[in-house]
Amino acid sequence: MATVTLRHLLVATALLGGCKTAQPAVQTPDTGTTNTAQADCGPAIPGMEALLKPAAFIVLGEMHGTQEAPAFTTRLACHAAAAGQPVRVGLELPVEEQPRIDAFLASEDGALQPLTAGGFWTQKNQDGRSSKAMLQALVRLRELKRAGLPVDVRAFDAGGGDRDATMAAKLLQERALAPRDTFIVLTGNLHARRDKGAPWDPNLRFMSNHLLEAEPGLVTLDMAYLGGSMWACIGRSEDACKVQPLKKARYEEHAATPRIVVQKGATDEGYDGVYGVGTATASPPAVHAATALPTP
Repeated sequence: MATVTLRHLLVATALLGGCKTAQPAVQTPDTGTTNTAQADCGPAIPGMEALLKPAAFIVLGEMHGTQEAPAFTTRLACHAAAAGQPVRVGLELPVEEQPRIDAFLASEDGALQPLTAGGFWTQKNQDGRSSKAMLQALVRLRELKRAGLPVDVRAFDAGGGDRDATMAAKLLQERALAPRDTFIVLTGNLHARRDKGAPWDPNLRFMSNHLLEAEPGLVTLDMAYLGGSMWACIGRSEDACKVQPLKKARYEEHAATPRIVVQKGATDEGYDGVYGVGTATASPPAVHAATALPTP
């Protein structure tokens, strides 16, 4: 069976757009010399300067299964790392995937099949987290790392009866290992809510609410979009997981172009602000279950 490599994915420029090149100075640990790392981060995102402070902890809430949210995450991470900030990108992937992620990031050839060999990528109900866009995000983050930028990736879905609590605990464990890094975390938008309670349970604590105890400077952003589509599982029937319409815009006044709007009390749903992605586009599963190979 032929090895599947990066050629089978969209090129990185299709993910990010633009042509601005960042050239940060990177210290070489073994020699102490300074090299110039090059990475195309795309145009600056309006509003990012106020957000990307050293040791920032940023949670991006998403609708799973879109092209735009993972691409926005990698673009933001690129700009932070290009400014010289060590960045840890947290992805809502099972912690069991971490060894495969580490091996992929360190690989010379960027082969995708070993990365996607776990059952997460081929399970029956794929809820959007195992999308092409998520796989492309991992490819992009590997490119940034190999370009010399200080970027790492951490899976934080630890499962359990209270996923919000266990995911927060995993992230705080990672934070303890790297207290000076900038954390950029992509998760479902409910997990990103900082306020306690929900209409169906006033005592419910989402992931970000758990994080606030140790990270009072946490900034949570919800995804703003102009409608569109997503890949999601709605219901339990055999065809529940499919392209679903996003019929209504969300935070329409901030959604038209990539931008970040941070303002305490900016939303009524427990976020510090929003990030715009334009019209959302569904991203289907990255791997064909029948062949266990990444889709072209």
